[in-house]
Amino acid sequence: MASAAQTTTRDSLHDAADQAEAGVRETARSAGATLREAASDVADGAARAGEKAAEMKDAAMDGAADVARDVSAKLKAVGIDTDVMLGAAKDQAGDLKKMIADELAERPWRTLGLAAAAGVVLGFLSTR
Repeated sequence: MASAAQTTTRDSLHDAADQAEAGVRETARSAGATLREAASDVADGAARAGEKAAEMKDAAMDGAADVARDVSAKLKAVGIDTDVMLGAAKDQAGDLKKMIADELAERPWRTLGLAAAAGVVLGFLSTR
């Protein structure tokens, strides 16, 4: 049979354990609330950063369009037609594409060798 002192000690230990468990639960609840709040703050910050990035992109695009218009206007002022230049560049790009396709069709092994050689040279240069 347990003595009164042992019963009191056991009851005190149980009370202390219950208080410790309650403290741990409260700390866990508090930490969870703090983490949820921090996650919400991070999400809000990310959304604001995304909005700011979109605004900066739009401003950059507008600035680039303004510069392109200014350059085109200045070139036209000195007698250079940018529309004609654009057409000529497209024609030359088309001609180059046709020339490459013809070369591939006529000499596939030579083209493959040139591509391999270029790869080796670029590989050596990139390791430096």
